[in-house]
Amino acid sequence: MLRQLIYPNKIFWEEISPTYGRLVIEPLERGFGITVGNSLRRVLLSSIEGCAITGVKIYGVYHEFSALDGVQEDVLEILANLKEVKFRMTNSDVEVLYLKKKGEGPVYAKDFSLPPNVELITPEVKVATITDPNVELNMEVRVERGVGYVPTEEMESFGEVGWILVDGDFNPVKHVAYRVEKTRVEKRSDYDRLIMEIYTDGSKSPEEAVKEAVAILIRNFSLLENISYEIPRVIEEPIPTDEFIEKLALPIEELDISQRALNSIKRMGITTIGDLVKLTEEELKSTKNVGRKAINEIKEALKQMGLHLGMDLTGRR
Repeated sequence: MLRQLIYPNKIFWEEISPTYGRLVIEPLERGFGITVGNSLRRVLLSSIEGCAITGVKIYGVYHEFSALDGVQEDVLEILANLKEVKFRMTNSDVEVLYLKKKGEGPVYAKDFSLPPNVELITPEVKVATITDPNVELNMEVRVERGVGYVPTEEMESFGEVGWILVDGDFNPVKHVAYRVEKTRVEKRSDYDRLIMEIYTDGSKSPEEAVKEAVAILIRNFSLLENISYEIPRVIEEPIPTDEFIEKLALPIEELDISQRALNSIKRMGITTIGDLVKLTEEELKSTKNVGRKAINEIKEALKQMGLHLGMDLTGRR
């Protein structure tokens, strides 16, 4: 009789906390421990969505090489401290948070004013130290949702004077390690037992991160189920005038985009697709409401409708 492949029937968290988890998966076919472990590790360290501060505006400061009167830390030290502040954000791609603190003493992350959809994960991180009782520290920070690590060189400017760009480390997963041991199934003892250890910053639990990584892998592999032997060709046809006008009159809810991206453009007062396509990509980027991920979603959704940002509706360019 032909031997059948075996699949894991024991998948459990041997230890779990908001920032650490040890996951056990067994039994796996010989060699599959490395295959599964390495795949999950790569996705966990590169593709899990998170939030990060991407810009800072300190009143009275115009570049990162400044010093603040009455504040112990210089601007570079404050920026380094802010990188340690972690958030969890819902129903939004970007938010601007405000901090105002007067009087001698330490300034903590918990001193930021937070909207209802933003949760502070690291309230005790010290941002700065005021040494003069008459000094008031005022700042704004821009928090965005994103994936991976984005250096300032790849970021777009905010279009406002006074903002200092900050490298965005979005990944909530800080470290992943795995090892493969041997395990027994009936008479055979050469099957694999996979043990994974996942460390996060607390903005997502290890369990949440693993579920997201698995969903990403499933989506990628499921696309391979139906492999075409023909090179797909996209044929663009001119849009009839009446259809073109109908599309412009549609409400923005008709766009195939996430609720977060939809909420972002609604905050700008945009109600129809015609209003949206009049704006250029640069105009969207210069607002505080729309993040990079939302812009990419909007561009893709408009492309599927035969439209794009920055359209000249009079000349139909």
